[in-house]
Formats: sequence, structure tokens, C-alpha cells
Amino acid sequence: MQARGSMRIPCAFLVLAVILVATGVAGAWEPQYRFPVKVRVSGTDSSDATAGGASKASQFGASNWDVAAGQARREVLCPKRGYAFAIGTRPFFSTISGSTKVVSRGGEGSYVNLFGHLRIPPERTLWEFYSYLRVWDRIGLRLEYVPWNWEAPGHVPADINFGGLLLKRDDAIQTELSITSLVIGADYDVAFGRELTFGPNADLHIIKWSHRIIRAGAEAADFSQTIFQPAIGAHLKYEPLNTGYFSWFKPYLEGRFSWMNFAGLGLSTWDLAAGVAPPVSRNVDAGIKLGYKQWRIDGNRNRLFADVGVEGPYLDFSLQF
Repeated sequence: MQARGSMRIPCAFLVLAVILVATGVAGAWEPQYRFPVKVRVSGTDSSDATAGGASKASQFGASNWDVAAGQARREVLCPKRGYAFAIGTRPFFSTISGSTKVVSRGGEGSYVNLFGHLRIPPERTLWEFYSYLRVWDRIGLRLEYVPWNWEAPGHVPADINFGGLLLKRDDAIQTELSITSLVIGADYDVAFGRELTFGPNADLHIIKWSHRIIRAGAEAADFSQTIFQPAIGAHLKYEPLNTGYFSWFKPYLEGRFSWMNFAGLGLSTWDLAAGVAPPVSRNVDAGIKLGYKQWRIDGNRNRLFADVGVEGPYLDFSLQF
């Protein structure tokens, strides 16, 4: 199976090189101080005050106000720190589409549509889990656990061959499809001022693909394969500062994409989201995000031929330390 719109690895490295050059140039423009510098107004000369009696009160009040304002600005307007850690979960309101072909060891198999032939319901709520660690204020490490699974009974509308199991028209079947991914990723961030962050990212997807079809009152066919798939891409995050009282919620917009065609199999993902992260304590923020994303795999690896896409909106709940 030829992957439609196949991508070449040299093109991927060329895009990555362009991103690295852009981030290097941006790093040269980055200001030396990313956070506001506190000024101790208590150390100023009291002769600048208009009245002697008022100068002490003004000086004392200004000093207290300066400390409080500095802490408030640090908490609200400076979400970036030298380190950060977050854990979260996502309900993913997904829609799956596409077709697959599983070839038996003897080379038998035919393409089957996930909905048309196997009667897998396209819409399903899936749950995902992740953790994130930022170190040295520029490097982010991500770990995601994505256990997707679908199952449904149905009747085959036409004759098909699934991994050597011949199914006749109107045969009653039970289909179970599981795509479980462990994603290990790394981000490199370059700040364009205090509001915009951009940089490249690299991921390694460890995918456990399991597919089982059971014919009622008869035999079953099982297929399982582990896929190691790298991907590279870029990410962007915008955190506006001057939003008035809404600054307490720390609003932001972000986007991310990754792709690569490796050993005959192409994988692409993209994600757009908007969220807030209001503080619930001095060192903990509660993140809430609404987004839309797509995951697509196209090509073949060993006995698996696939052209499958999963996409839809999602909610994201996290605790950020």
C-alpha cells in the first residue's frame, strides 16, 4: 500500500533545520531579563516627598505596596519559571475513520472499512493521561499514555478476509480494536518577548496495535503488532499579559504539530487549544483547556496496512506545580 501524500525523511530534516535556525536567531533577540525587576522604593530619598510628615507614611506605604505588587506580578504575570511540573487527563470526544488490512503469514488479507465492514461506531469518548516536566526554563519533557479502544457487534455486509479468516456476507461478528500509545517527547522553547514562545519538538510513539475479530459460534482472528514511530514538529504558545482582571486566570493559546514518514509508515498529528490556569495556591495552578486535535496514520509496517484517522474536540484538566 502506497501512503497517500507520503513524506520523505530528508524533507523532515530540512524542516527541522529551518526551525532550529529560526529559534537560534530568536534566542539572540531574547531580552536578558524575562521577569520584572523589583525596585525598593523604601531606599529612595525622603526629601522627594512634598510634606515631611507625609513622606514617612508615603515611604512606609509604598514599601508595603511594592512588596505586595511584586508578589502579585510574579504570581499572575510571570507564569514561566526555571522549572515546572504538571499532570493531567483529557476526555477526547473522538471520531475514527478509515480502513485497514491485516495480512496473514501466508499473505492473505483484504482491506476492510472500520465502519462499513466491521461496524465500529465512529464516535467514542476516550481518556488520555500525561505528565510534563520543564527544566532549565527552555527544555520540556513530555510523557503521554493514550489507551484508545473500540468494540462493537455487527454483521459483515460483504465477503472479506481478515488475516486469513474468511468472513461471508451477513456473518455475525464481534470486533475489538485497541490502539495504545506511549509517547515520549521533548520540547525546546525560545521566548519572543514575554508573551510568545516558539520552538521545535521531537516525539517517539510506541504504539501497540491490537485487532481481534470473532465470528459467532466459530473461530477468531487475532492480530497484534508493536510500532516504533518517531516524529518531529514545532509548537507555539501565546500568553497575553495585559488582560486586566482576567490576568488572574492566566489565559493562553497554543498549537502543536508533528509528522514523519518512517519505514513505510507515516504518522501526523496536530493540536490547537485555548485555556486558562488560575492559581489555587501559591505554588499550584489548576489548568483547564479546550482544544481540537487530529491523529493520523497512513502506510504499512510488516503485516499491517492502515489508513486511519482519529480526530475531535477534547477537554484538558491538569495541576501545574
